[in-house]
Amino acid sequence: MTVRIYTARHCTPCHHIEDLIKEGKISEDVELIDIETDEGFLKFKEEVLDSDDGRVPSAYKEGQQCRIGLDEQDTLVFDCPTNETPIEVPPASETD
Repeated sequence: MTVRIYTARHCTPCHHIEDLIKEGKISEDVELIDIETDEGFLKFKEEVLDSDDGRVPSAYKEGQQCRIGLDEQDTLVFDCPTNETPIEVPPASETD
């Protein structure tokens, strides 16, 4: 699944992320979305503004917000929540 990265023209950290992607220093498939375009802003509004505070850069995978970071080789990495691990529900307590 692709990680969507929302960027903006006047976002300094976004430029560094874009450069790393152009250099191929990424750990996953990514889609860059410029929120300053009409189409990009609509996607940003649906996925980010409706559920988060609207920061850029922002990364999302399968509707879940991801953390953006760098590993030891300056490769762009993403820490995304996964739906593969089932949620553990504690056993119901017995009442008398």
